[in-house]
Amino acid sequence: MVVAIVEIFQLAYYIPSVILMIFVGTLLLYKILTKSKAFQNEFYPMVCYRTFNDLAYQISMIGLLKLPSWSIMPQMYLDSTYLAAVSYVFGATTFCVPFIHTFFLSGLRYMAIYHPVKYTRISSPRTSIILCSLLLIISLSIGLPSLAYSSRYVYNNVTGIISSTYLDKSVAYYQFAYVTFFYLPIIIISAIFNVANFIGLSKTNKRNKNKRSETLFAVYSLFTFFTTCLMEAYLGSRIIGNFLGNQTIISVANYSLQWIGDLGTFGDFYFFIFINSEIRAAIKEIVCKVFGIKYAPSFVKTTEIKSIHDGKSIRGKHITTT
Repeated sequence: MVVAIVEIFQLAYYIPSVILMIFVGTLLLYKILTKSKAFQNEFYPMVCYRTFNDLAYQISMIGLLKLPSWSIMPQMYLDSTYLAAVSYVFGATTFCVPFIHTFFLSGLRYMAIYHPVKYTRISSPRTSIILCSLLLIISLSIGLPSLAYSSRYVYNNVTGIISSTYLDKSVAYYQFAYVTFFYLPIIIISAIFNVANFIGLSKTNKRNKNKRSETLFAVYSLFTFFTTCLMEAYLGSRIIGNFLGNQTIISVANYSLQWIGDLGTFGDFYFFIFINSEIRAAIKEIVCKVFGIKYAPSFVKTTEIKSIHDGKSIRGKHITTT
């Protein structure tokens, strides 16, 4: 009965959240492709990519992680020779994007605040294409090698959960390599960037009237950092389970991924809508058109873009005066 309640609770927020993500992702893509002025910068193409990536993650997780853990069609998963491999490829590929996205975003803000002239030079649609291409290439480079290691779904007698597991223990060395030498440095550098950005904005924006927006974005940065740390903890526990051949640790890690993944994807998505006035205005515009309500647009810069532009203008003035 407890499991049934958990399943209902997860589906209660999962279904509306996925529908809203599809709507917002499509809306963002439309605004970018139609060259809407408010959405022409490096920030929104990356957010659009992240939204569709998180959608792919959630859809793959419901079919390849949650359904077997809920014992729905269990025999199909236990008998399959390829579903476990598909789950690991999708999981590793889509799981990688939040790390890189956080790193790119914090790096762009750092450059905009401390090196506004250089930021202006690289700020272009070409930069957006390069960053999104890097997101795709790097994530596939992490995910596709998973196919080299045999895997399958197994039933764990201790946890009572069906989950995918690697049959080849040597996968632990591969996972250890990219978690330790790729994800961990990215998390550390992103944390340094975020601290530097917060310090830089607090110094240059003492007279800025938009302190609430800056505080919100600082909290958002901390939230994304917290979720990436949880993801790192999940990967670490899975590596230990694979290395020791302990199915219980792997099953517990996979079960915790349901909640960590939801927090990192849905949590980031709702936080983004909460702090972003432009996307809220775009959603409101569509809703008003559908229901025939008169809509008066208000032109307010989003927190992220405002932070960048304020940093650029203030630092630019400082450079000119010196």
